[in-house]
Amino acid sequence: MPSFKDELWRTPDLLGFAAHWIWIWCVFWSSLFYGEGTLLDVFSGLAGPLALEPLWVVSLLANVVTIAFLLMLSYFRNPLADVRWLPHAGGALTAAGTLALSHPVLVAAGGAAAPVYLAGALVTGVGSAIVVVLWAELFASLGSKRTVNYSVVALLIAAVAYFAIRLLPVDAAQLAVALLPAASMGCFLHYKRSVPRLPRRERNVRVKARPPLRLVTVALFFGVSFGAMKGLMAPVESDWLAVRDLLNIAAIVGGSVAIFATMSWAKMDFDHLTYQVALPLMAAGFLFLPLHEPWNVIGTAVHQAGYQYFYIVLWALWPVLASRGVPAGWIAGWGLLSIQLGQFAGSIAAALAVNVVDTDLGMAMLSAGIIFAILIIALFALGSGKASTGWGYVKPMEEADAATDFEKAGTRIARRCRLSPREIEVLFLLAKGRNCAYIREELVIGDETVKSHVKSIYRKVDVHSQQDLIDLIEAETRNA
Repeated sequence: MPSFKDELWRTPDLLGFAAHWIWIWCVFWSSLFYGEGTLLDVFSGLAGPLALEPLWVVSLLANVVTIAFLLMLSYFRNPLADVRWLPHAGGALTAAGTLALSHPVLVAAGGAAAPVYLAGALVTGVGSAIVVVLWAELFASLGSKRTVNYSVVALLIAAVAYFAIRLLPVDAAQLAVALLPAASMGCFLHYKRSVPRLPRRERNVRVKARPPLRLVTVALFFGVSFGAMKGLMAPVESDWLAVRDLLNIAAIVGGSVAIFATMSWAKMDFDHLTYQVALPLMAAGFLFLPLHEPWNVIGTAVHQAGYQYFYIVLWALWPVLASRGVPAGWIAGWGLLSIQLGQFAGSIAAALAVNVVDTDLGMAMLSAGIIFAILIIALFALGSGKASTGWGYVKPMEEADAATDFEKAGTRIARRCRLSPREIEVLFLLAKGRNCAYIREELVIGDETVKSHVKSIYRKVDVHSQQDLIDLIEAETRNA
């Protein structure tokens, strides 16, 4: 199997996923677009007593609705990446929405600002939902180990790039951020062209499996916890916004490095990663909540570290569940829908609770109740025999990648020899011993087209027969 170093790897994939994270940080964790309370007066009739940034509320709600649509689509159209318009729509909508959020009329909170801002937040939510679902489906097909490795490295790249963008003039930084979603989807399309499509019989399979209820429950709970912290801490005093954002970025990076360490060195399974590490960290964040600045700001960073830790655990879980015969997009859709819906519900409920709990004692009691609920859930989850079966015992870094060594070897040869997408499909069928008649029926192409592709493959790979090609891939597999 390739080592961690040898898998640094598919640079476009890393840069594309990193671009998605840079966009999230710049839009939701910096003053470039996101300033808590900046337009609350404009939306007072819409938001009512909620002390939440309208960008968060509108974008997240659009995110939930769009992911729900994509989840329903995945029941009969899978993989979702084969829906040709999705990557283009995701990149274009997110870029357009980001540009709308940076429109000059938003500098002054007036009547003209509201519709532009609302449209930007709405379109951003729709587009970013498509982007994250497509990346989630891709990672679910790579295996748990690669998912963790790619996520950690992409986040480290994103952290460096985020601070570089913050050094640019505001107009240039906003334009650069608006272009990131298009760049992310461009990298995604590059990946899509470099790997073979699934056989026809494995595409557009109608999903008959039941929803993954345990996955939904755990993701929903973590989403509610994160949303509750968001709602209880909004808005933060303006003097502490920059500090909070820097601490949160550091916490995200720290949580990512921690997940790699505990998975790679401690070899922890999913249950212990979730209930013995992520949940206690998130609970610890609420300990700081009743205190005043800077302690409550530090508490959000501690909670963010635990949440980011769990977020990568969740992504690493999808390949395990997808390997059991269900489409990767369907599994990822359920996980993303649950966690985003939990965030929305938790933030709304917490923001409403702030209007009732307006004393330090009340906040302390509310925080204590949340901590108690988190720890009780962790205790019963680990103590329940049913909860600790199935995927809970799987150790992500020891889980075999979804692709076999044979498929990896074929993909490496295809990239090295610069085969076209159709040639890659023909390559794998030839490597499996299929004849020209089978390839013609499988790919629905003519005899002459098959012969042309076979001749081109032999020339590019530098072999003279089908047996030579099979021998080459077997040798590549042994050397991996």
